[in-house]
Amino acid sequence: MARTALPPTRSGRRPLGRRAVALAAATAATALVGAPFAVPAAAEPGPEKTDRHAVVLVNFRNASLSDAKVVHEKAVQQLFKSKDSVAAYYATNSGGRLAVVPAQGDGVFGPFDIDVDKTKCEPGRIADLAAKAMPAEVKYDHLSIVMPGDNACGWWGLGSQPGPTTWFQEGAINQDDTTAALHEFGHNMGFAHEERELCPVGQFTGCSAYGNSHLTPMGGGGSHKGLSSPELIAKKWLPADRIVSPTTTTTVHLTPLHAPAAAGGTRAVDIPFGTDGDRLVLDYRAVAANTLDTDIENPGVFVFRINKGNYSAAVNLRNPAEDKDTMFGSFRGAAPMTDLAHHISLTYGRMTPEGIDVTIDLAYQGAQPSTATATTAAAGAGTAATAATASRSAGAGTSPTATTRPTPSAVSSEHGDAPEALNATRRPVKAAGHSASPSEKGSQLAATGGSVLVPTLIGTALLGAGALLVLRRRRQVRHRRH
Repeated sequence: MARTALPPTRSGRRPLGRRAVALAAATAATALVGAPFAVPAAAEPGPEKTDRHAVVLVNFRNASLSDAKVVHEKAVQQLFKSKDSVAAYYATNSGGRLAVVPAQGDGVFGPFDIDVDKTKCEPGRIADLAAKAMPAEVKYDHLSIVMPGDNACGWWGLGSQPGPTTWFQEGAINQDDTTAALHEFGHNMGFAHEERELCPVGQFTGCSAYGNSHLTPMGGGGSHKGLSSPELIAKKWLPADRIVSPTTTTTVHLTPLHAPAAAGGTRAVDIPFGTDGDRLVLDYRAVAANTLDTDIENPGVFVFRINKGNYSAAVNLRNPAEDKDTMFGSFRGAAPMTDLAHHISLTYGRMTPEGIDVTIDLAYQGAQPSTATATTAAAGAGTAATAATASRSAGAGTSPTATTRPTPSAVSSEHGDAPEALNATRRPVKAAGHSASPSEKGSQLAATGGSVLVPTLIGTALLGAGALLVLRRRRQVRHRRH
């Protein structure tokens, strides 16, 4: 069984600058209030897919779950019931096309004792024995296994990609942060880790790896970001009338990717890149209350390279240096992003909560710069941005409804993920008969921040009013266009 690990990521994030705060507040003022998430756009006509999900709790021969009753309740919440659950998250991202439901009852079974040693990490054996322990009458499409402790394996969560099985150490489920569950189920859906690259000036290839995108749970983004546009396109969850594919130079107005359906508008640009089946995809991400995107760090236009048409493994591209103070999406300040070999230039106009204009020049004739190396900005480098106005589908489809149980260990590949790579909160598990030390009690790695909460109408309106005042003062700042 192959196993991969995400590259290490930052364990913290710099606070948003005034530019991002103003945009976030103004966007919040326009958001709908009510449901936990506002569905971004109505799904294309088609039958709804139902994924019957079973969670099985297991004890090893020399280790047991710390508190089976608590773990049971947490699993129910994480998979099916909480506002950030797997069921809620994927229902919203799919526009209602995918329904994750309990296989039977509340969907959680056990705990069952299986003949596994706690010192050996054997996911295949664990999955086979867990499946055999399940009641014979329960039919399911996906099986999630929760095992004792949080150190039995070198990963926190594991998911077959694509496939029917996820594995979790107890610490990943026995809490309120659903990041690990969202991420591993994403692997089941066929999504790879979404990586980030820093590109030399004038190139969209030959870039330098720079961790994860931080734009989706699959890119170490935590639980308060929606799927990226390539991921939505891969599953056909982004309706065709929300995607444009220009063939000549044009300006496209992009609505925020996860804005409410009532906002309408184009959500992504998808154009050919070269002759090997590669694509470029652009979207606009903005912080908005009551949507999937409440934790976008640098609102703006994000650019993705799709290698050989594989939208499930997109790479997020950034300008040569990653500098949080000057980043607007993939762009560093107002500098365009260009690829001289393919005659492409990308520039953006004024950024508002409702959308942004992006000019796609497909006949760009720029001069090759004398130097073109991708570098990482030093900590604290750069200056603060001056204005908010500077501005194949993979054919995987949704998970099938099985008539017989899948074979858990018969998977194409597996991905093991540590909490640091998921950008998830990790809290130690207190094993039976074990008293946590003071250091264990205070352990917390890469916290994702607050939950997605429904703000009150009054608070939202006040935020919006304040943000709009800031935006008005900055409208006179002119953005250099190319």
